[in-house]
Amino acid sequence: MTGGASALRRGDALRLAGAAAALLAVSAALGLAANVLRPAATRLPWTSDWAHHVENLAFRAGVPVTFLEGARTRVGSTNGITFDARIPEQYAAGHLPGALNLPLEDVERQLVAHAARLHLDTPVLVYCGGADCTDALELALKLRSLGFTDLTLYPGGYAEWVQYGGATRAGDAP
Repeated sequence: MTGGASALRRGDALRLAGAAAALLAVSAALGLAANVLRPAATRLPWTSDWAHHVENLAFRAGVPVTFLEGARTRVGSTNGITFDARIPEQYAAGHLPGALNLPLEDVERQLVAHAARLHLDTPVLVYCGGADCTDALELALKLRSLGFTDLTLYPGGYAEWVQYGGATRAGDAP
């Protein structure tokens, strides 16, 4: 191969790389423009407010949501049950008073242990670590698939509860 042919190929490669970069830039600009021009409710998630992501997922799935005051009322109630969807180590480090640990990977076996307190129409409050945790929503959907009908998600979870001065318990007991 001669030096001229090598230079020609190098020039072709540079032109091809430049054209690919230009095509990528135009594609990204068009995609961004299309997303910005869409109505706010239909924009792609990477331009949306992620602060309420779990709440939005719950709404789309038809799972009712409650916030701090509603959670305080439900946690103090004797006619329902509260499930903490976090892993046992996190539960033992601290959980809402009266909450039972029900991690996703062990739902069926753990439900058998709580069968005496549960009926399909028992009011159930589920929570996990905080606003960015989807385990509680996944647990609510799993419970719904098993026939439970009165499920409520507390998306603020343990983090919000502690932030606003809620009492907590540590250890394996509710």
